Amino acid sequence: MHIPASLIETGLTNMLYTVEELVIDDSFIAFCTRGNPRDIAYWDDYLLKHPEALITIEEARRLVLGLRYMLQKKQNELSATDDSAEHALYVAPDETTRSLNEEPVSLRRSNWKKWTAVAACLLLLVTAGIYLTGKIRKPAYAPSLTAKTTTGSGETAQSQPGERKTILLPDSTKVLLNAGSRLLVSPSFGEQNRNVYLTGEALFDVAHNKALPFIVHVAQYKIRAVGTRFNVKAYTNDRYSETSLLEGKVQILLPRGNDDIVYKTLQVNQKFVMNRPDSLTPKIAARPEVMPLSYHDSNQNIETAWVSNLLIFENQPLSEIRNILEREYNVTITISNNDVAHYRYTATFQHEAIDEVLKALQLSYSFSYKKDGNQITIDK
Repeated sequence: MHIPASLIETGLTNMLYTVEELVIDDSFIAFCTRGNPRDIAYWDDYLLKHPEALITIEEARRLVLGLRYMLQKKQNELSATDDSAEHALYVAPDETTRSLNEEPVSLRRSNWKKWTAVAACLLLLVTAGIYLTGKIRKPAYAPSLTAKTTTGSGETAQSQPGERKTILLPDSTKVLLNAGSRLLVSPSFGEQNRNVYLTGEALFDVAHNKALPFIVHVAQYKIRAVGTRFNVKAYTNDRYSETSLLEGKVQILLPRGNDDIVYKTLQVNQKFVMNRPDSLTPKIAARPEVMPLSYHDSNQNIETAWVSNLLIFENQPLSEIRNILEREYNVTITISNNDVAHYRYTATFQHEAIDEVLKALQLSYSFSYKKDGNQITIDK
């Protein structure tokens, strides 16, 4: 499938393309790798005219970026073991910003089609940053998970960046604290109330007690349950605070004067979202909303993917991804360029080291970075 330049310029084509057609098309590949402004404009216009094609476009884009990553990784491996001009595969310093139809001969269409066919046979839907090596790899990184500990009334449990903790409360409620989180337990917990105060993220498996509702206090609202399972994300430096319901029901309480009102009673597979302004959107007012959970596949919702050591980014700006990476890898990331902070990425990672994550993200929208210990600086 080759799109004539005249059609790209005028946007006259009304074809609907399949994933198979897209991943071998030079124009679409250039769109995925941001290699040609005219191709980018064409496919942006195509999506405006055919919003029903969004899922197909996104699937093909992930496949293109994943295959590109595999080819470049293979290229680097071969160049490290074979210095002959006949077989060496060389990656130029600015290779990530080039269209695939400008690749060296060994990476041109014949190899691209071969890898596409292999991927299709394996039913491989790759996202940026996930690749196959042909063998089981030992995880390069996984956050530490402490043994189960008991936290009593009036005590505080805290997890450091890069660390997770499993907490057992006096009422037998189980809490899994995500990295960089803090849970304060009320001094009268289990006697007069079951109040806890969360900063960060935690998965709650609440023991049933109708007489004493379990209440999680976070900035801007509260969550009340009598016995259920839900995830709360309330980091102070994130744009959104979320409560995601996995089992049972919970009530979302919003402050009104000196009292609380029930804003919504969540049903299973719903989440409550409270957005708030940040440095990129300082004029946005806090706004509550209820929406369905987001699913990465039929079995994994994005909101609790962290429990399985999965990092899933769905069209998120690098400014948000930075916060997640800082907590996950115990690093400090500075983004020096405001344009780069707005770059949006869709990617999935599991057990990758921080360098692997950053290099994979570079393949989608190019940026540079320098790493000095646990200090990382990202620039254009």
